[in-house]
Amino acid sequence: MSLRALAADPIEDTPRAELEAELRKLRKINRVLMDRVERDVDAQGSNAYALFRTAVTLEAKVSERTAELAKLTHQMLHEISQRRLAERALLAAKAEAEGANHSKTRFLAAASHDLHQPLNAARLFLGALADEIVTERARDLLGRVDAALDTVDDLLSALLDISRLDAGAWPVNLAPVPVWPVLARLLEEYGPQAQAVGIDLRVVPCSAVLHTDRGLLERVLRNLISNAIRYTAAGRVLVGCRRRGTHVRVEVWDTGVGIPTDRRGRIFEEFHRLGNAPRNDGKGLGLGLAIVDRIARLLDLGLDVGSEIGRGSCFSVLVPRGEAGGAMEEPAPVDLAPPDSLAGRRVLMIENDDSAVEGMRALLETWGCGLVAGASVAAALARLAPGAAPPDVLIVDYHLDDGALGVDAVGELRAHFGAGLPAMVISSDRSAETRARLKAEGLPFLPKPTSPARLRAMMSYLLRQDAAV
Repeated sequence: MSLRALAADPIEDTPRAELEAELRKLRKINRVLMDRVERDVDAQGSNAYALFRTAVTLEAKVSERTAELAKLTHQMLHEISQRRLAERALLAAKAEAEGANHSKTRFLAAASHDLHQPLNAARLFLGALADEIVTERARDLLGRVDAALDTVDDLLSALLDISRLDAGAWPVNLAPVPVWPVLARLLEEYGPQAQAVGIDLRVVPCSAVLHTDRGLLERVLRNLISNAIRYTAAGRVLVGCRRRGTHVRVEVWDTGVGIPTDRRGRIFEEFHRLGNAPRNDGKGLGLGLAIVDRIARLLDLGLDVGSEIGRGSCFSVLVPRGEAGGAMEEPAPVDLAPPDSLAGRRVLMIENDDSAVEGMRALLETWGCGLVAGASVAAALARLAPGAAPPDVLIVDYHLDDGALGVDAVGELRAHFGAGLPAMVISSDRSAETRARLKAEGLPFLPKPTSPARLRAMMSYLLRQDAAV
């Protein structure tokens, strides 16, 4: 390979620099030698023998330096060749690892969907069974089964989240985020839970605006607050913010059991639990902090932890500050208080899982509702009696047979029955893309497995909205 070709190769910037430095060194030596020859010639005059001896010496030195340069060039080319091979191997290994990660994510997404289907049916059947149970002992057992289903659901969701974060498949939407509405929502969500176990949960108001992904930031803080409550036997959990130049440090303090120094490096590993939680609530999966760590790296947040045994811990994330002018207003909370009764309401369901349909039917019958269901719009409409009145509510799965989507099914049914027909989408697909699509269509979303209480509250809300029009 010529020196011109070597210099043109962008991969070899560092070897080229070394080679050019060596050439400069040789040129300098050449100049020194030539100066010496000229001085010798001047000093020796026309002495032919002296001139000959000087020329021979010069030729030997030039040959020696040329050989050194050739050897150096050969070494450089060999190193470049080896570096190219190593780089290609690294790129191939990276591509293979990324492919494996994406395959794992797709597998877990498919497995999560398939496992959520029977879990959803089980949750609906349990909801129907609850109205048939009269003894306290049976109700207690039913509650334990329901809690076990919650744990399985949480585990599946957490594993899928970790897989998507590892594969870099989680979309990030950076925008101005007022921090106080986020903290106020978390206080409303976790306040009753903390109060129930004797923990004083406090949130310090803050007017700062952050520049981050709101949903992912909420996920981080939700996991940190949940952990703080779990590992605090008595006392309080405090959430607040401190301005740090161009950033804001969001901190979660607790008066809990603390973390041993030698285990702080492992608390962000998957399935690692300290085992010293004062309450065994059955919901500590050892994945919450692993998700926090991955989200912090994804958003480039500074994640820090300090702790003292017996006195408590402080987890914090350092978030860039945002511009207040671009912040979105906090939407008003939706009142989902159910009405007195849903009796007599007619529900049309598009669902391609038979167990989910039967579970929904059993649950709705306990509420006095009628259900007509089909795996597609055409199948559902075919099962309606001729001239039947429009349904009161649509319940549609997001992913249907043959690649059909629930949003399109809602559009078809509204074109058939009327644009104002209340509808909701239920799915085990909890991805940000799906939620964004449903939000754009103005369709409420419930994840599978669906809580009967949340389902009833959503149905009631939709019917109340329809009555107000």
